[in-house]
Amino acid sequence: MPILTPIPIISLSIILLLSGCEWSSPESQKAKHLEQGQAYFDKGQYREALIEFKNVVQLDPKDAGTHYRLALTHLKLGGTTDLQDAFAELNRTVELDKTNRDAQLKLGELYLLGNEPAKARERADIVLVSAPQNTEGLILKGRSLINEEHYAEGIAELKKAIELDPKNMRTYIELARAQVFEKDTAAAEETLKKALTIDPRSQEILIALGDFRVTTGKLDQAEIIYKQALEIAPDNEDIYLRLAGFYQRYGKWAEVEATLQKLAALKPQDEKPHIHLGDFFTWIGQRDKALASYQRATELNPGSIVARDKLISHYLDSGKVEEAEARTKAILGKNSKDLSGRFFDARIRLAKDSADEALSLLQGVVKDEPKLAVAHLFLGVAFMKKHQTAQARGALTEAVKLNPNMSEARTALAEIHLAEGSLDLAIEQAQAAIQLNPRNVQAAIISGDAYLRKGDLVKSKKVFEAVAQALPEEAIGPYRLGLVARAEKNDAKAFAYFEEALTRKPTAIDALAQIAMIKIAQGKANEARERVNTQLEASPNNPQFYALLGQLWMKADDAGQAETAFKKALELDSSFLSAYMNLGLVYHITGKTDQAAKEFEAVLAKDPKVIQARMMLGIIHDGRKEYDKAQAHYEAILKLDPRFAPAANNLAWILVEHGGNLDVALSHAQTAREQQPNNSNIADTLGWVYYKKNAILLAMSLLKEAVENLPNEPVVHYHYGMAQKKNGNAAGAKKAFQTALKLNPNFPGSEEARKTLEGL
Repeated sequence: MPILTPIPIISLSIILLLSGCEWSSPESQKAKHLEQGQAYFDKGQYREALIEFKNVVQLDPKDAGTHYRLALTHLKLGGTTDLQDAFAELNRTVELDKTNRDAQLKLGELYLLGNEPAKARERADIVLVSAPQNTEGLILKGRSLINEEHYAEGIAELKKAIELDPKNMRTYIELARAQVFEKDTAAAEETLKKALTIDPRSQEILIALGDFRVTTGKLDQAEIIYKQALEIAPDNEDIYLRLAGFYQRYGKWAEVEATLQKLAALKPQDEKPHIHLGDFFTWIGQRDKALASYQRATELNPGSIVARDKLISHYLDSGKVEEAEARTKAILGKNSKDLSGRFFDARIRLAKDSADEALSLLQGVVKDEPKLAVAHLFLGVAFMKKHQTAQARGALTEAVKLNPNMSEARTALAEIHLAEGSLDLAIEQAQAAIQLNPRNVQAAIISGDAYLRKGDLVKSKKVFEAVAQALPEEAIGPYRLGLVARAEKNDAKAFAYFEEALTRKPTAIDALAQIAMIKIAQGKANEARERVNTQLEASPNNPQFYALLGQLWMKADDAGQAETAFKKALELDSSFLSAYMNLGLVYHITGKTDQAAKEFEAVLAKDPKVIQARMMLGIIHDGRKEYDKAQAHYEAILKLDPRFAPAANNLAWILVEHGGNLDVALSHAQTAREQQPNNSNIADTLGWVYYKKNAILLAMSLLKEAVENLPNEPVVHYHYGMAQKKNGNAAGAKKAFQTALKLNPNFPGSEEARKTLEGL
């Protein structure tokens, strides 16, 4: 029997005391959390307030007032996710308490923000049914009507609101905005002036009037009004930013900087003016000043997430990956799920050419924050690095949809459209990017290139003249103008432009290559090589010039000189992949396949993703009848680019000729045909696969096409003959076999052709 421990006697007062500590009622717990949450809210500690308010609704899910407090807290925080959470809490609030007018109106505001004016108006009407003179309800209803372009009805609602509350300046601004949309600028001006008679010192009306003067082209008056607003409210940050934005819009860089510096001096302990300065310096390309501004912002407020993220972005944009990586690791060390940390981690991996890892991270970021436009931008960039154009286009299109003012996304989208040959779309996106940032040289070049490819030489020339003027020390302007001149068939003018490009930048290989091409087209190959040698005197250690010289010697069929030039290029730059490629081609052409293979292997040792090197090795192994090795290279290529037609065709050929899976061969041959529908060698491969699979009619069509376009290829005639025999056309088959054997008595398949011919 176990020993029983006697139970101590506890006094009633102690029991009551313990029960009071440990078993407080839900109502008292709720009241405590609510009180604490409101205290945090009043102090601006919104994250802490959220926790307390959530504790309240856990205890009482039907507490409409606390759901409303949660909504207000999320609105204060203001992030995209917070707005979504605020929307959910406001919906819950009005479900529980339809009489909460403020919740109805705020929900309507969010519907307007989401471009759903009809739903916003429903909320306004709910309020106006019980309170017809509620000015906020009238304003919301008026704005919703204006957003749907029902200007007269919207204006009527706003005028009612003004009659009820003539001192509400915001209503006048909304009314003037509607009148501008209705193209009644006189009425808009009168509305704003009327507001000023009621409150001559209204900062928001003065800002609105300044904006109105900009809209109507009265820029001097706009500047005066913005400055007048600053005199009235010298501490108002928004007015400084509006004035700085005005100066920036019209290219008054010194005035922009002076205005922002004045704001920074006014608020010496505030990091935000320095962030604005950093953004401005970034915009005009003064990266050193931008860096100093972002660093100052982080010094003033080490806890500022905005300043931290701006600095990391600057490091990445400037190629300072190590600095960005150190700060990103610090973020993820505190919270591995931090959205900004994961985003920057993805950008770092992109910078290190780890596109697969970047893709995975970015897909996670956009899953958690689907409205983060910049994440979609870099997702598009990652897809571009993977040559997955359709996915890149989709991601960039989403970025532009989420943020139409993102110049970088529009530029990348324009680049894709240009690569795909969608020239009008490329021009549209490039011009939109330039409007957002007139200093966007990349977008200007894309626009000029698109016009050039369209044959619109006048517009192309105009764009490149602007580029040449904007970048007087860069070669890109005169080089592109040289391309325009070549399109105009004016080689003398083109030559002069290319020479100017080389004067600006003695290492401009593209310009030198164009000069060489002009000389060769004129039948002056010796002068082309002499011009390259002359440029080598100005830039004697330029491996690209030696590579160009090697290519010119290849054109002259001088393999020895070409080999010397390519070797010199590699001596100067052992990582120069195209020089290895060209040297390998020299050896391949001259029958030195072992040396050729060695050069192509050297390329792959430095970069396993160089498709051309793998393709050449596949061809070399194919020629040596090392089909397993050739197949491995072709398969590796198709992992890198599943639609690379030459590898798909050659792999199909190996499979069909050397006992491979015919279904797999058919798939590869069809892929090759889709990519190059006019390639007769691919038609022959696909036709032969169909023959092997007994799809004779399909085979006949393709092999007939191949024979007509490749009349001197004995193997093609042999294939056509075999298909005709199987199709019952003995005479046609006999003719095809005879032609094949006449062209080459010993072609691959000649024995089978003779045997079949004898049987006929």
